Amino acid sequence: MNTAAVSSNSQNTANNLSYFRHERDAQPLLTPRDGVPGVTHRAQIAHAIEALRAGHGAFALDTERAQGIRYSDRAYLVQIRRPGAGTFLIDPIGIERELAPLAHVMRDEWILHAADQDLPSLHDLGLFPTALFDTEIAALILGFEHTSLQSLAAEILGQALAKAYSHSDWSARPLSIEQRTYAALDVELLHELKDALMGMLERAGRTEWCFQECEAVRIRPKPPPKQQPWRKAAHQADVTDRRALAMLRELWATRDMLARERDIPPTSVLPNVVLGELAKRKPRSRADVAHSPLLRSLERQRDITPWWRAINKAWHLPYSALPARRFTENRPPFPPVKRWKASHPEAAERWERVRGAVLLWADELGIRQDILLKPALQKRISWESWENPADFERKLAEWGARPWQIEQTQQALRLLS
Repeated sequence: MNTAAVSSNSQNTANNLSYFRHERDAQPLLTPRDGVPGVTHRAQIAHAIEALRAGHGAFALDTERAQGIRYSDRAYLVQIRRPGAGTFLIDPIGIERELAPLAHVMRDEWILHAADQDLPSLHDLGLFPTALFDTEIAALILGFEHTSLQSLAAEILGQALAKAYSHSDWSARPLSIEQRTYAALDVELLHELKDALMGMLERAGRTEWCFQECEAVRIRPKPPPKQQPWRKAAHQADVTDRRALAMLRELWATRDMLARERDIPPTSVLPNVVLGELAKRKPRSRADVAHSPLLRSLERQRDITPWWRAINKAWHLPYSALPARRFTENRPPFPPVKRWKASHPEAAERWERVRGAVLLWADELGIRQDILLKPALQKRISWESWENPADFERKLAEWGARPWQIEQTQQALRLLS
C-alpha cells in the first residue's frame, strides 16, 4: 500500500467519524423492541434452541458474570439474539450439559463486543464460534477514541444504552425486570452496529485487518495460569526476605482455598497488601497473628487458625525450599530498553527506528500505536537482528503479529528510510 492510498484511507476514516453524534444527543433505548424476555432455564431450553435454529443469520451474544462478587469468572447469564428468533436470556447454571444442542445450532457467525472477555466463559459452557465479528475490534481498527458498547451505540446509531446494571450481582435469583432489560439491550443493537462498522471498514479499506484481528481472538488458546501470582502482593508490600516470601506464598494459597469455599473473590477474604504486610512481619506464634493490627476486624479474626497454619508451615521449610527473592521466569528475552544504548547500541538504534516508524505510521493511519504493533513486539523485533524483509516478516509472524500488522510496519519502516 502506498502513501497516497493510506492517506486516502485515513481521510475516509475521518469522513466516517465526521457525522458521529455526541453521546449526550443520543436517544435513550429503555426497553427491548420485542419486550423484556424472561429467563430461560431447564424447562424452556429446548424451546429456545429450536427458536434459534429457526432464525437466520448471525448470533449476537453477551454474557453476564459476577466479577467482584463471586470467586469464579463463570457466566451466570448468556444473552443470544438472532434475526427471526428474537432475544433469549439463558441461565446456564445447572444445565451446562443440556447446552450441547445449542452448540450445534450456533454454527453461523457470532457478533460480540470485547469478545475476549466473554469467550472464556462461553468456552466453559461448550460454546465455540466458527466465525466471529467483534465490534470493539472494528472500532479500534477504525480509530475510534471511545470504544465501549455504550459509546459506539450512541455515536454511530444514536441510541443511548443504560450502564446502571453492569456491576450487578448476576448470580442472584430471581433477576429483576431491570436486570433483564439491561441484559437484553446489550445484544439488541449488535447486528445494526456490525452493519454500520462493516460499511466504514470497507470504505477505509480495512475489512481484512478487522477479520484478521477477530480470527486471532477466536482461535486464541486459553492462557496458562499465572506463575507465582503471589509475587504481586510481595511487590505491593515490599516483601524481599525469603522466609517472608514463603509465608506469603502459603498465605496466598490459604486465602484462595477460603475464597473458593465461600464463593467470593480472594481479595474479599483479605486484600493483597494486607496479605503481604502480614507475611512481612513474620509472626512467631498464633498469638502474634491473632493480635496483629492487620486482623482486628471480626470478619478477619475468624480466619486466624488457617493464617497461622500457613505461616507455621513456612517457618518449618528448609532453606533450600524457600522461594528466590526475584522471579526470573517469563521475563522478556532481553534487558530493559534503557540499558540497550550502553550494552547493545545496535539494538538501541533499531529500537529508535522501529518505535519512531510505528508511532508516525499509526498517527497517519489514525489508530493507536499498540493496535498497529504491540510495544512488546516492537521491542522484541528491535532486539533481534534481521537481514532482510523476509526475516523480519517471519519473526513477527512467529511471535503472533497478524499479516496486516507486518505489512503496515514494513511500510512504515520503508517510508522512514
